[in-house]
Amino acid sequence: MKTVTFSGYTIGEDAYNSIDLICSVYGSKIQLIGGKKALGEALPELEKALEDTNMTLLAPLYYGNECTHENMEALAKKTKDNGADIIAGVGGGKAIDTAKGVASITKLPFITIPTIASTCAATTKLSVVYNNNHKFVEFMRFDYPPIHTFINSNIIAKAPKKYLRAGMGDTLAKYYECTFATGNDELNFENGLGKTISRMCAEPLFTHGTRALKDCQNKISSTSLEEVILANIVNTGMVSLLVDQDYNGAVAHSLFYGLVLLAHIEKTYLHGDIVAYGILVQLMIDQQLEEAKKVYEYLKDWGCPVSLADIELSTDKTTLKPVLKETVQGPDMKHLPYKIDEDMIYDAILKVEKF
Repeated sequence: MKTVTFSGYTIGEDAYNSIDLICSVYGSKIQLIGGKKALGEALPELEKALEDTNMTLLAPLYYGNECTHENMEALAKKTKDNGADIIAGVGGGKAIDTAKGVASITKLPFITIPTIASTCAATTKLSVVYNNNHKFVEFMRFDYPPIHTFINSNIIAKAPKKYLRAGMGDTLAKYYECTFATGNDELNFENGLGKTISRMCAEPLFTHGTRALKDCQNKISSTSLEEVILANIVNTGMVSLLVDQDYNGAVAHSLFYGLVLLAHIEKTYLHGDIVAYGILVQLMIDQQLEEAKKVYEYLKDWGCPVSLADIELSTDKTTLKPVLKETVQGPDMKHLPYKIDEDMIYDAILKVEKF
């Protein structure tokens, strides 16, 4: 037996007004868990939306600045002590992933309130767990995604545009990686549907991306911005929930995990920006020159890295050797249409440099 469950979503400047309607069936006491800045932005709007309802916002809990098992356990105890009925993850990926873990431990219903659109964490059943030294530990997988995500587009419009841009890079990769990884495989219903939906991780960005970034820069909530937010948070999440792990990543993400071995990459650049650069490398490996040129122009227009110089690197192979080694050994490289080695990746990097 196989069950596929998706998160519902509400988007708009008044999105929080629907919390009472959707969540009251689960109880009345909501435990907010999030980042300090995110809670500062969302809490006044949440209080206003729920003031004439029977829903109660318990004193918010700060998630702890990293998604760790220790933070999950400590927050789960506080949540139980507070007598919460519902858990709400507020903020970006790390805060929401931490709250997912708390919901799993406490067995409480879980909703998400994203305040940036840099990842699809708000709609997936996965947490990326780190240790207290900020080193990756594991992917923590859950039985179900959040019940619902409430997306206040005005709050996301006020967030730094770099988060929206990084989300766009990660979202665009979902289409190109899923398409590449599936290759000529005979796909079952879920994988076929996920692959088809993945196109909606690219088309809205090509249509609305530039306008959305300008509106975010000017802190304007607009139709274009909402289309990109939905692509980043909802479309990408749906694909992730549908397709097998073999199809959820390919070269772009594997190259990211190689590049973050370099300290300045890990410290300076957002995940989605580095993944965006990896799309170009993947397309050149697959000899999709015209598609690579098209993507290059969009990424350059959006402000994503399109060359090694953009991420403070050169073509020196000695420097890149550990990056290349890590890339080919990554789990996302295990199910591709053909074997890719270090030389193929390096050659593709050199070709991208010639654009």
